[in-house]
Amino acid sequence: MIPLNDYTFIYFIGIGGIGMSGLARLLAKQGYQVFGYDRQPSAMVLQLRKEGITIHCEDRLAAIPEVICHHPNQTLVIYTPAIPMDSPILNYFKATGYKLQSRAEVLGLISRPFTTIAVAGTHGKTTTSAMIAHILYQSGIPMIGFVGGIMEQYDTNLLHNSSLDGVKLMVIEADEFNQSFLHLKPTFTIVTAADADHPETYATPAAMEANFIKFIQHNQKRLLIQNRVADQLKIWEHYTKPFLTYGLSSGGIVASKVTMRSHQTVFDYLGYGIHISNVVLPMSGWYNIENALAAITICLELGITAAQIHSAIGSFPGIKRRFSVVCNHPSYLLIDDYAHHPVEISALLDSVKKIYPNSTITAIFQPHLFSRTKAFYKAFATSLSLADQVFILPIYPAREAPMPGITAQLIFDELTCTRKALVTMDGLLTQLAASPIREHQIILTIGAGDIGASVSAIAAALEGALCFALQNG
Repeated sequence: MIPLNDYTFIYFIGIGGIGMSGLARLLAKQGYQVFGYDRQPSAMVLQLRKEGITIHCEDRLAAIPEVICHHPNQTLVIYTPAIPMDSPILNYFKATGYKLQSRAEVLGLISRPFTTIAVAGTHGKTTTSAMIAHILYQSGIPMIGFVGGIMEQYDTNLLHNSSLDGVKLMVIEADEFNQSFLHLKPTFTIVTAADADHPETYATPAAMEANFIKFIQHNQKRLLIQNRVADQLKIWEHYTKPFLTYGLSSGGIVASKVTMRSHQTVFDYLGYGIHISNVVLPMSGWYNIENALAAITICLELGITAAQIHSAIGSFPGIKRRFSVVCNHPSYLLIDDYAHHPVEISALLDSVKKIYPNSTITAIFQPHLFSRTKAFYKAFATSLSLADQVFILPIYPAREAPMPGITAQLIFDELTCTRKALVTMDGLLTQLAASPIREHQIILTIGAGDIGASVSAIAAALEGALCFALQNG
């Protein structure tokens, strides 16, 4: 049973976020009356409405449902730290005595009764947690999985295969933003990466690393950490229990006999006396092999057999906007990816270049957050310059107000590739429609903002360009 029995009504401020929506879905399934606000009627908001959740998109007091206003003592308000502090709705609830908790606090509370697998990391946590949730689901283990992306096939970010009262295991993405993961005390902990990020939360990389160490020290049973990260954090100085390490070719768990194609990767799992041959992962990307190594290891720790894991990994459906092939045309390939950090972009482009060594690569990038752009604009330019052509869109602000002098121009000016352009989305579509499609061209849409919502328009522009070329060839 979800331990929020004092409440009848749950009101979410920022319900359309990927983490908030998963929690809202769970509480609605548990029988609470769930309501919420989000600033725009996104695809997620529209889907939640179809599932019976009442949501408004106006940040004004008159829009709050009457039942919430009339029952302050029976209402729990859950907010995301992405909500501006001057939000009229947020400040109304603060001023009128409602119980307010952050999503991280509620998730920490909810997870306490369960055996919890928490996946942390500045990259890789969504795919890794999705793989674990999928393996558990396919193996028939009663579980709940909170995933920070929409899983293909399931078309949801909340996965469960049992009545909630029968659930024993919970998979959670442990988010380092705003120190959210410090509210968790997981049974099993995975750390995939700890590269410098979130400058709005951590003043220095050392501050972020210190928080990762705090999070690791909350672990109750088994720690699994990427091998380079273990060295980076000097984990042996801060964690006295035995722990496991993994990596592509270094650590206690590695991959061997790797074969990578455009649509799948095959490898052998080798780790601590266990050998699983010919693991077929239906997705590409060297980083996804590491994610799979972590998911396989934790599932073995949970007692799932190698045969069950082999079968489940082979049917992993992937996650929307994670190396998602949108168009596979003989002349070009359009791939959409959520990468929004220089390290992620480098890993993406490096994988694409290795899989398609004879192709030209066009990267369309939308920077995410002013603070991240300010901190990493040179690194973004270095990563993106691995492509043959780069289009840079304006910064997606998300939760931030503009910063003087911080624009996409900073990244553009540092790019070393010769074919580059600073564009709006309308300008991009116009250029794509007017540009000839180069044979064996790979087009990548990259970023964590609303670029994902424009991928269909980009695909249409590319198709239009190809049709025009054929008609005038």
